[in-house]
Amino acid sequence: MNKLKKMLRLFCLALFLLLAVTGIAITGAAPTLAKNRERIIDNETLIEMVDEKKEDDEEEKM
Repeated sequence: MNKLKKMLRLFCLALFLLLAVTGIAITGAAPTLAKNRERIIDNETLIEMVDEKKEDDEEEKM
């Protein structure tokens, strides 16, 4: 009886490991959180607007 229990436990362990490996292979590894949470929170895109000179308007006035 003890041998049957050991074999059943070993079989269940192998089955759970196989299911876990299959799930990771299909869906990919779970993402981990970055250590620096400020990068995640402050992900606003910063751009600088450049005003173009209106050379045509200035030449016409002269």
